[in-house]
Amino acid sequence: MESSLHEIFWKYVNDDCTEEEIGILLDHFKIPAEERPLKELIIKEIQREDIPLYQPPDTDIRLQKVYDHIELFIKKEAKHTLGFYKSWPFKAAAAVLVIIAAGTFWLIRKENLPKQQPGALAQIVPGTDQAILTTGNGQTIMLNNTNHVDVALAGGGSIKKLPNGQIVYDLPANARGSKRRERNTVRTPSGGQWQILLPDQTHVWLNASSSITYELPFAGSDRKIELSGEAYFEVSKNSEHPLKITCRNQEVMVLGTSFNIMAYPDAPAVKTTLVKGAVVVSSGQQRVQLAPGDQSSNRDNLIQVKHGIDTEEAVSWKDGYFKFNGKLQEIMQDIARWYDIRIVYKNTRSNEIFEGEILRSRSLEDVLNIIEKSGKVHFILKERTVTVED
Repeated sequence: MESSLHEIFWKYVNDDCTEEEIGILLDHFKIPAEERPLKELIIKEIQREDIPLYQPPDTDIRLQKVYDHIELFIKKEAKHTLGFYKSWPFKAAAAVLVIIAAGTFWLIRKENLPKQQPGALAQIVPGTDQAILTTGNGQTIMLNNTNHVDVALAGGGSIKKLPNGQIVYDLPANARGSKRRERNTVRTPSGGQWQILLPDQTHVWLNASSSITYELPFAGSDRKIELSGEAYFEVSKNSEHPLKITCRNQEVMVLGTSFNIMAYPDAPAVKTTLVKGAVVVSSGQQRVQLAPGDQSSNRDNLIQVKHGIDTEEAVSWKDGYFKFNGKLQEIMQDIARWYDIRIVYKNTRSNEIFEGEILRSRSLEDVLNIIEKSGKVHFILKERTVTVED
């Protein structure tokens, strides 16, 4: 590898590249301007069984091998680049865990994690696709990957589940114009997530311990959603009838866009992150319009906006991984919801900052072991309670 490219590659895996340097890597590997495929390609090559693992300080050798395989892969797949990136799910790279801790970039494979001892408790597995749908007449329907769903609605039409698990509404034309209202709620438990396609084609991803409530037929000026917890939305543009989402102490007016709202009851602030399009966030007398890359934080009816944030961090849960850059307590809240566990703190430093990425498909024990590699924290797991200490 040329020395300059080697240096940039090193900086990239340590998340220290400038935009210009990222552009150099993308151009070198003949990858489109979107940075995400480069990261996915690196992680995919890390998990290859025929590349021997080296622990630091031999990471130079490992990165050289990863680099060589990426170059070889690009040459082989040059004719299929676009289709490959569109169809490659990030979460499929389940054998690889990546974390940046104490300034060191670690590459850890499944076989290098501590082995479970005989007689130990069964591993706590990650969350799954599961939710509960409550219809307007009070009917409760369990949603999971195996059951069949085809429920008739009182106002006409039906709710069905597609093979990919997504819930969709099939409403006849006369039902869309009906004045009859039917209130529906989709709720995920701790350790659950789900996708819903609403009648206006709004696509909603629900994170764990979250819910959305809305009224059918969900058309015209009646496109309103009540949110608790966290959800990612992709909304079709309709400037005449904007979608309105209420959560805790704020309202988000959506003109057609992709964005994430984190509004858990125990979170200190409601965070709205705009990926593309435009939204207007209102609380009390404040009204703020966000641009792509903006994140509003609403604490006690006071909205503050950060510009140019890493939107990947806010929506990583939807794509199957944790991406964190913050205090341990914030990270452990996300972990607790996904694994349905209880967190107890004992003599823990509150100001330590942790940064890294870990796949949500890993067991809880694996995730805790990886965070412990930072040397900043220790975990004790007993049944479904995790004690956090220095």
